[in-house]
Amino acid sequence: MKKILQFVFTCLSILLVFLSVFFLCARLIPLNLAAQAEKITLYDKNQQVFYETNFHSEMEWTSFEEYPKTLVDLVVEIEDKRFYHHLGFDPIRISKALLENLSSFEIREGGSSITQQLAKNLFLTNEQTFTRKMKELFYAVQMEMQYSKEHILEAYLNCVYFGHGIYGFNSASTFFFGMPLSELSISQLVLLIGIINGPSLYSPRINETLSLERRNLLLGFLHQQNFLSNQEFQTAINEPIILASQEKEQDFNDYYIQAVLDELHQKKIDLTQGLEVYTSYDPDAQKALSHSIQEKSTKDDLQSSGILLNPQDGGVLALMGGKDYAQSQYIRPLYSKRQVGSSIKPLLYYQALHHGFTPSTTFLSTATTFQIDETTAYAPTNFSSRYPEREISMINAIAVSDNIYAMKTHLFLGMHVLSNSLNDFGIKAQPIPSLALGTCEMTLLELAKIYNRFASGGTYHDPYFIKAIYSNQNLIYEHQNQSIQMLDYEETLILNQLLLAPFDIKARTIFIPTLVNIKSEISVAAKSGTSDFDSLIVGYNPDYTIAIWSGFDDARILNSEYFEISKHIFRSVMDSLYANERKGGWYMKTRNIESRIVDPVSGEENMLGSEYWYKK
Repeated sequence: MKKILQFVFTCLSILLVFLSVFFLCARLIPLNLAAQAEKITLYDKNQQVFYETNFHSEMEWTSFEEYPKTLVDLVVEIEDKRFYHHLGFDPIRISKALLENLSSFEIREGGSSITQQLAKNLFLTNEQTFTRKMKELFYAVQMEMQYSKEHILEAYLNCVYFGHGIYGFNSASTFFFGMPLSELSISQLVLLIGIINGPSLYSPRINETLSLERRNLLLGFLHQQNFLSNQEFQTAINEPIILASQEKEQDFNDYYIQAVLDELHQKKIDLTQGLEVYTSYDPDAQKALSHSIQEKSTKDDLQSSGILLNPQDGGVLALMGGKDYAQSQYIRPLYSKRQVGSSIKPLLYYQALHHGFTPSTTFLSTATTFQIDETTAYAPTNFSSRYPEREISMINAIAVSDNIYAMKTHLFLGMHVLSNSLNDFGIKAQPIPSLALGTCEMTLLELAKIYNRFASGGTYHDPYFIKAIYSNQNLIYEHQNQSIQMLDYEETLILNQLLLAPFDIKARTIFIPTLVNIKSEISVAAKSGTSDFDSLIVGYNPDYTIAIWSGFDDARILNSEYFEISKHIFRSVMDSLYANERKGGWYMKTRNIESRIVDPVSGEENMLGSEYWYKK
């Protein structure tokens, strides 16, 4: 018993010494709130700010006396009831939150005080680590030891984030309701407070239903705590949400911002220092991509995602990880590996051109069983098991995505040729028969990298988000753009012209070319691909490489009506990029390439045919 008491006494003594040192350091180490936080600022390709952590550079500060007393009382009651009685953290609230989360086996409740929330907003990122939490706790105690409660509340009310690039209650009041804080009702004030814990979830501009539910939950809590009378509660809960007209058009760039912040973590950049991050972000491209996905997506849980690359240097211009960041923050183009289907075929046909094929090389397309070796036979089929029953050219095989032609090409070259080519792109693939039909899995970004190499004339550019990072005007990171010619330039140009075939109605046989229904005035090389679970299309010209995917996250089989969605998104993106009479460019032949007018089905010269390119 004596040893137990000694152990307890020793532990208490160590704890007392630790707390004494902790609070002494918090009291003596200066903390300058006026300096605000060291922040991360993201710049687009035009060197314009499109995101800042914590603050706008031009935000206006409102003094504590200017805030309505009702708002201050509501914030304290909802966010931190014992705010005036603790030293930066609330042990009672933390304990209750811990017990609630442990009992439910999930994080349902947070225990952060107003001061802790302010510390995170001012000095830290949203990184969920023990180290970050301890820093938050220390900053909170520092503030409590060095500033008054009113000063802390003033900073909190000015700095809290509401999404949409909006900081502080005054700006939020104008953005959501078009009115000053002094004119807002209790219901409107509570709605604003409800947004704080999850701007991407509870903003009424993103999800009015969840915002209303959150407001009503908080009103019920206030009524239960006797903060609101019965009449005040009934009036507030029956008040409809009426938002001000939205002047600022949303960019839906949350996925891009998240990808950049993730890359900063991967590069192990110290995020506590002030960072200026220059990216390849193109706001016009992002607008085209995000609006097209929003417009063309279905209302069920089918997902659509996309990515745009710059063929000239590999920069990621735009990114949509899904159709709604508020519902899912998973960045599918970067992390989700799916079968790519027939979108793999252009790489196979590049290798065919490289090994002596021409756009007019023909194979018989008929039902065929291929004897791979003594024990293995493989019998691929065309869509709906239909075949033209004739010799068709490579042009026609690309136009209608003929599987028999692809398999004969794959076996003629040797199955190792396509697998080795994929390995050169960093994609592991076994030399199997079905590889020619896209049974390999890769991310949408990996697929886009292959097409971006075609778009650049065969030059390798590693995709990147971040161009350069500065801290206190000192360069701490710069993207090193490699420019390596990895594919034959002229063979790549011939392939690029070949990939106009899916839009060429003259290539019709028993099948209609796969992309005729989305043909536009803009010249673009493209190929679609499908599996039972995925619908993809990737296309390019000298300006952009665009990759779009649609499917279900749980790999449900796609019904036929879903296969066209990715194509219509692609067409919409392309039309948006070239709106306002902007014309798209195309590739120039070299002296070793000639144009021929040929029948796209047979590959034979025909003055009524279409233009494709050949080596002289």
